[in-house]
Amino acid sequence: MKIRDNLYLISGGSYGELGNAYLIKTKNGYIMVDSSKPEALTTIRNNLAYWKIKEEEITAVLLTHGHDDHAGCAAYFQNQGAKIYIGIDNETLQNGNFGPNSPFTNHMAPPCIADVILKEDQILTIDGFQITVYCMSGHTDGTLLYYANVNDDRVLFTGDMFFIEGETGTDVKTGWKGDLSYSVEKSGMSFQKLWNLGIEPNIVLGGHGIPFINKNAKEAIRSAYKYFLLNNR
Repeated sequence: MKIRDNLYLISGGSYGELGNAYLIKTKNGYIMVDSSKPEALTTIRNNLAYWKIKEEEITAVLLTHGHDDHAGCAAYFQNQGAKIYIGIDNETLQNGNFGPNSPFTNHMAPPCIADVILKEDQILTIDGFQITVYCMSGHTDGTLLYYANVNDDRVLFTGDMFFIEGETGTDVKTGWKGDLSYSVEKSGMSFQKLWNLGIEPNIVLGGHGIPFINKNAKEAIRSAYKYFLLNNR
């Protein structure tokens, strides 16, 4: 799905797969944001072929967190030449599972050793394209949000911190809470941080749900913060 010029949705619920994956076109290649579940690889490859995008043109994969439905195809694209970026969820990515203490043994992905571990807020420059990284622990310890200007749009990639559903984009949800590193206290601090940043996206792209394209997309941040306060404390 072409969301905008230079911005694509290549996996997720719209394709019958778990975990949204996005592409941003840069000067000489593409940045992937999240990589869906391992079983979605065929869908991703089919969509790349449809848009005539070569797999080796994907130079970076930015993961919002280490869960298998978001990092599941990272190892494949690393083998095609992409650099893998993740926060401090790198152990989950490297193990390919949630570890021996987690009862969720069905959550598995091909192990992958990240090229870059992001431990603080920063601005990345990849192939001349700038994207801001925000550390937002809570859903997992290493949850990251990414914020970038894509042409004339201000795009916020939210992973599973929150995402948007519903026929008109009015249903805002926070993500699954089965990870042993999930923290309600850290989630609250991250929502407060995000709200206080005062960023004003006009496109919000979550790890699940639908792309939300609206000049008042910042209201989705308000709605997510309110949802957290009312339902997750």
